[in-house]
Amino acid sequence: MRQHGWSLNLDWVTPELAVGGRFPIEAAEHLARSLSIRHVVDVRREACDDERVLREHGISLLHLPTEDLCSISRHMLEQGVQWVNGHLSRGNKVYIHCEHGIGRSALLALCVLVDLGHAPLDALSLAKRARPRVSPSPEQLETFMAWAEERRVKRSLPWRTPTFDELADIAYSHLRPAPSVL
Repeated sequence: MRQHGWSLNLDWVTPELAVGGRFPIEAAEHLARSLSIRHVVDVRREACDDERVLREHGISLLHLPTEDLCSISRHMLEQGVQWVNGHLSRGNKVYIHCEHGIGRSALLALCVLVDLGHAPLDALSLAKRARPRVSPSPEQLETFMAWAEERRVKRSLPWRTPTFDELADIAYSHLRPAPSVL
């Protein structure tokens, strides 16, 4: 998405939930006015969005600092899921991002989707269709599996927790060679 000389690296996983990479702070007005995003989660440890500028445009910020390729800590994952779903339940749009929108932001979005009622494989398939570059690291997939299993047990959900290989098959599908055409 290109506007005003800068581009936005985001995709809508649901009509209210966007996942992507960092954005120039000059895009805050566009996020608020054109995209109606009112809440942003930044999961980067290496940087953080300017909370003052976001607030000036009516956007609240939750910062969950996490190293690239690493999993979001359990405490921050719970905090993020609760914060995002609280805003989504009120009909607000939320943007979850990290640096490139591949792993850390995807991990939180997947947990949000499971918390909303999606089975883990369905959540990952939905995210991957909306944003093909979604590919959480092995550590992030392991965290997602453990988090989903805890939710399944806690809520007596009917789906089974997928294996790492089942998740990896979807997450890393973009790495498979394209079928040859004869």
